[in-house]
Amino acid sequence: MNRRVFFIVLTVLIAGAVVFYFTKGERSPEDAAKYAQQGVDFTRDGKYDKAIDSYNDSLELKGDPTVFYNRGVAYMNKGDYPNAIRDFTKTIELQPGNVFAFNNRAFVYKNTGKFDEAIKDYSEVIRLKPDFSIAYYGRGFSYQAKENKDKALADFKKALSLGYSGAAKSIEEIEKK
Repeated sequence: MNRRVFFIVLTVLIAGAVVFYFTKGERSPEDAAKYAQQGVDFTRDGKYDKAIDSYNDSLELKGDPTVFYNRGVAYMNKGDYPNAIRDFTKTIELQPGNVFAFNNRAFVYKNTGKFDEAIKDYSEVIRLKPDFSIAYYGRGFSYQAKENKDKALADFKKALSLGYSGAAKSIEEIEKK
């Protein structure tokens, strides 16, 4: 009799585990925030694949633009630039004034040699937030890569005037030439 009870209990546990595995339990839209926070925690710890999985779970329940943005950051940090661009673009579609999504998409464009796209996005950041020094620096870098030294120098100087001290070295390099 004990053996029979054991197998019944074991069968019920296995069946429950299978149902939970395939349905991920009974999830509700309120769980989206929990998964999103897990993603933030994983991103902070440099566990980008786990972060992306958590963001995916959150987005299955609720299409929150902040989660698209955060997943884009995780993709960017792991070097998956096409997916980062996709998520930053989705964030911008949902929140057209999101300065950070434009800035990060510009950063990815810059790092992939798409300098015209980077300049366009950095210019939008500057339009939305004229005191965002890092956008001037990024746009200056993009202009410099396109060999437009005058525009690069102007942007580096503006970045420096707004407090981005890293621009000083770039100004010095251009002025030496």
